[in-house]
Amino acid sequence: MNVPEGLFFFLSSALVKSKRERFLGFLKNGKGQKKFARSLDHDLFKFLDKNLFVTKLSEKVLSQSGNLFCSNGINSNSESSMIDLYGKAPWEGGWLLISKSGKFAIYRPEGRIDDEIHIKL
Repeated sequence: MNVPEGLFFFLSSALVKSKRERFLGFLKNGKGQKKFARSLDHDLFKFLDKNLFVTKLSEKVLSQSGNLFCSNGINSNSESSMIDLYGKAPWEGGWLLISKSGKFAIYRPEGRIDDEIHIKL
């Protein structure tokens, strides 16, 4: 997986301090990247800073280009807008959609739409 800077920024800012280094370490090699992908199903949610959760992201934010990371290992590092990538996100498995800057994200653990959260750094 080609790891974009936005993902590093997001994890450095959105995770609780005690888990930041662990998750950033996952991104350094292929085996760790697989662990990161699997964490999107359940684990990542437990370690996100709940103070950063917002009700909804604006249309302006969703029109920015982004990256989609899925627990099944299929990722999209395209120039597509976040809203386009949202439409391509799988129904099964967890996923994380972040803006290119890493300042905005939508996270859905294990494909459950009711558990979807929006994050603004």
